[in-house]
Amino acid sequence: MPPQASGTSASQGSPPDRPGSLPGTTTVLTAGRGAPAGRAAPLSRAPAAARWLVAGAAAVVAVVLGAALLRDDGSLAQLEAAVSAERAGPAGSAPRRPVAPRPSDAVPADELAAATAGGVLQLEALAARYPKDPSLFRALMLRHALPPPYHAAALAAAKRLLELDPGAAADDDVKRVVSSAAGGPPEAASAALDVMATGMGSHGADLLYELSIGSSALKERAAKRLAEAAVLARATPALRVAHELRAAPSCKARQALLGRATADGDRRAIDVLTPLVSSKSKGCGFLGMSRCAAPCASIAKEIKAAIQAIEARVGPSPGAADAPESR
Repeated sequence: MPPQASGTSASQGSPPDRPGSLPGTTTVLTAGRGAPAGRAAPLSRAPAAARWLVAGAAAVVAVVLGAALLRDDGSLAQLEAAVSAERAGPAGSAPRRPVAPRPSDAVPADELAAATAGGVLQLEALAARYPKDPSLFRALMLRHALPPPYHAAALAAAKRLLELDPGAAADDDVKRVVSSAAGGPPEAASAALDVMATGMGSHGADLLYELSIGSSALKERAAKRLAEAAVLARATPALRVAHELRAAPSCKARQALLGRATADGDRRAIDVLTPLVSSKSKGCGFLGMSRCAAPCASIAKEIKAAIQAIEARVGPSPGAADAPESR
């Protein structure tokens, strides 16, 4: 048998360790550096196609890692926006209002679902155990509002919900329950007006305005609550100018409000202004057979300009026709 080349026995006797892990490593590396070309690393003996494949894979990994490391805040923001949009539902759905974060002692979801299915008594029992969870009082409010509605109980749950989550004032269900209570028994109606005036911010002022221009028995009382300084202070600029236009005693007083109406008004202002430039075909003069002039014909041009400016900003009312010319 021919003699072995120098250094072979040391290499074969060393364990196949990773470099630097155990004492035999140095011997292996030394033997590898001193070995002839025929004993080169396995990759150098691989076909050219295999070497290109390994190099390509390494390049792809480098690009991916580089992109992850170099991704800027804008990319992250776009990703988060996409996730949020996906969670928000399909395009065209109503935007969801911000919801107060659940408290640390919130009722477990399975318990809330079981109590909701079980009825009022189970929800009341949970409310005693979890007095700070808005979702529980919302469920209780909706349960009390089922036909036939228990207005006082539903309103009490809504009031507690608003205390825990003031943003719930924008919730259509809360508005519906409070408005429904306003049409209930006298005690519930008074309590509903109080919730609108003190517990719902600008949304409560909006509800009071709708009642004040309606035909319900609460019309005068709602108007009185709306006129309170604290309530108007919480109202939106659009509601304030609509209220002042309606309450103004004369056309001259309304003329002074047209600038604010142009800048801040919405369809409620249009509803107040349009009749002021509308004439009637009859009802005036001898035997009421003559045309009646528009109430504010002297400033009709200014009013129409304000209406057009508001419509350009918020859009015309559905089915609205052009204001008739005054004569």
